[in-house]
Amino acid sequence: MRPRYLALVVLALPLAARGQTALEQAFRDSARDHVHPVASVAESPDDTDLRSLGAMISRASVVGFGEPVHDGHEPLAMRNRLIRHCVTRLGFTAVALETCLSSSKRLFDHVLGRTTETDAALKDAFCYGFGDYTENLELVRWLRSYNAGQPPERKVRLYGIDLSGQYFPTAYLSLEAVLDFLDRADPALGRETRSRYADLIPIFRADKYPKLTAAEKESCTGKIQDLIALVRRERTPLTAATSIDDYEWALRQAISAAQDDAFLRSLPAQFDLGVPRWWEAFPPGKVWDYNAEMREVAMADNVLWVQQRECRRGRVFYFAHNEHIQAGPGILGSPGHPPAGQYRQIRGAGSYLRSALGPDLVLIGTYFGHSEGFGAAAAPPQGVHEVEDLLGSLSVPQFFMDLRDLPAGGRLHDFFGTSHGTRASVVREANDTVTPLGAYDAIFYVNTLTPSPPGGKP
Repeated sequence: MRPRYLALVVLALPLAARGQTALEQAFRDSARDHVHPVASVAESPDDTDLRSLGAMISRASVVGFGEPVHDGHEPLAMRNRLIRHCVTRLGFTAVALETCLSSSKRLFDHVLGRTTETDAALKDAFCYGFGDYTENLELVRWLRSYNAGQPPERKVRLYGIDLSGQYFPTAYLSLEAVLDFLDRADPALGRETRSRYADLIPIFRADKYPKLTAAEKESCTGKIQDLIALVRRERTPLTAATSIDDYEWALRQAISAAQDDAFLRSLPAQFDLGVPRWWEAFPPGKVWDYNAEMREVAMADNVLWVQQRECRRGRVFYFAHNEHIQAGPGILGSPGHPPAGQYRQIRGAGSYLRSALGPDLVLIGTYFGHSEGFGAAAAPPQGVHEVEDLLGSLSVPQFFMDLRDLPAGGRLHDFFGTSHGTRASVVREANDTVTPLGAYDAIFYVNTLTPSPPGGKP
């Protein structure tokens, strides 16, 4: 028993402190057959380096691709390249992004050629500032251009799958979207419904809702459920007056309001959006974990809605932060570096999708070696980022690795089946503790992360 115990101790030492190790040698040996280099994250007419992707995702109806931080150019550029490949080569007909569902109806209509909006206007169709990322607007332009030459059954649809509010004062936008739909479809019904919901709009937001009494929150929840019931009950006339697409979007926007309501109801009583850096005031705990997971449940349900809409046409490419892609819980913080925010752990949307889709889902997480151009980045704690250290030891700028190709046992399997701290920021000592084999089916590694042009937000 003693030799086996010593071997585990050696494995736990920081890679940087050991030089060439048996683990690194095993990784290099495995890499010859199981690591797939990518020539560039930039778009290329030659997709030879992406041929392995088809085998990696096989027949999965949903493929999730994660980014380690928001605002990094390389994951966004790689995402765009993968989407083009998946659409033109692998039969994908939908893209689902981490942005608000309700406002993304504008993006949905725009890429299908139903509306014409400028880039400046479309920025507002993304939430959380994602419209400022050049790569997001490039994706929208490409989808619109591609769709212009396709028959209806092959046009690619673009969806947002996130909440409209969460901690921002914008949850009411889903309600507004449903009321706008009713105004167009049935003006009389729209007027009547607006009058009933006039008092809900001003308080259905994160800076107002937590201050409501229990009875007032019950009233909000009841009214939102009544709105969903109304839209469902009037399906036939509302569809006849508009279209199947418009109706299904309105119903989903009403459901999205209910998702935001569930998120807001789960906020601790002491939550106050008006306090600067409010998240630093609360220690991690289960109540915050549950609150975070209401968002993850909503995102997963919305991806499943997209998959159900698309299943007869093609497949879905789902893009979000690694925390929303991964299956299994991610522990915020790492050994010796506890979480600085309110959450202790997050069971990502990928966990809920895995339970619903099983092998019909492939999840790809992204790791990066180091960052450049984001300002004075904090030095990572020594020994925390062992996965990045191992992946970077190949000296390959970017590559894919299918974790399912790992041997059933041995050093590599044990290493990737163990929890490790991984970079979750470029500007602070922020880490998530993730078990790669439990979180992802495959990994994309990029050595250098730079800001999305024309510059990043630290």
